[in-house]
Amino acid sequence: MHYVEQCGYLFSRYSWCIALETEMSQAILRYRPKDAPPEWEAVADGVRMVVATVADHVPYRLTTVLGVMATLAITAERAGLTRDPAVWLEQATITRSLLLNDSIAPNSTQTYASILARVRETLIWVERGEAPRPHLSGDRSRAEPYGTSDLTRLDAWSDNLAPVPTGRGNAKALLALGAGCGLPAKEILAVRGTDVHVLPSDAVVVHVPGTDRLIVCRSLWEETLAALARTAGDNYLYAPDRQATYPKNAISNWVKRTKPGDPKIPALDTRRLRATWIVSLLRDHVPADLVARAAGMKTTAALAPYMAWVPAISRDAAVRMLRGWA
Repeated sequence: MHYVEQCGYLFSRYSWCIALETEMSQAILRYRPKDAPPEWEAVADGVRMVVATVADHVPYRLTTVLGVMATLAITAERAGLTRDPAVWLEQATITRSLLLNDSIAPNSTQTYASILARVRETLIWVERGEAPRPHLSGDRSRAEPYGTSDLTRLDAWSDNLAPVPTGRGNAKALLALGAGCGLPAKEILAVRGTDVHVLPSDAVVVHVPGTDRLIVCRSLWEETLAALARTAGDNYLYAPDRQATYPKNAISNWVKRTKPGDPKIPALDTRRLRATWIVSLLRDHVPADLVARAAGMKTTAALAPYMAWVPAISRDAAVRMLRGWA
């Protein structure tokens, strides 16, 4: 999949040829992962080919791109996937590698995802004979999930608010729909009592107007949500007496007015509540595609940043999961 001409330049063979400087060519040819596993020899040419193609077009160190691509290719090889860079760089393969590869530190998953996304895009653009499009920088961070103690404090704080819909009711609605169902602020505002259904199994399902997602409340919050729905009836769960569906700053203004006075109690934040829900599902090993669908995400790649808060699977647990039932 690659060869070296007499001049020492490395050429990538996919559906194009790219000549690199001699020093970079030699660095790619000499690259070998530390403690390289047996699978490396089978995928080495493919990794070198991909890196040779994108090296001049991505804003990462050459060794970094080589290491990330090697990790992806080795994971794909172990999974028995076709030995083809196009297969390695499919979104499903990338997500599988990020979620299941215990050699990737949880706080490195977002970096890996960003590098692979850029590599994948660059290959597409180079194949078309076009220069890679410029990237705009932006904040890709995700809100930090609440810890168990923070959620406990918030729940206790909400119990002490005035027992009226715009007091305790609003707080409980945010907690149940945010931490319990993972709804973003706009969807929280849209839910009425009649959109909440209790199944014969006692599971509580929420139908968000305008969507067909299956959203099942986490068991910790299902009784709270069911009680709110019974009280609200045809009205909204949050701020039930309002007339407009999406009043401007309806949640942020209420949060500011009722901010806990105790510094040990964090402020309510719908983004952190949603992150808490996502991370709780990932920690319980709910399949990534199911989590993404319930969260309204287009692909499982959007889950990668949340893996920073998901503990790595132990080796014994990984053996049991990969082995299956005996």
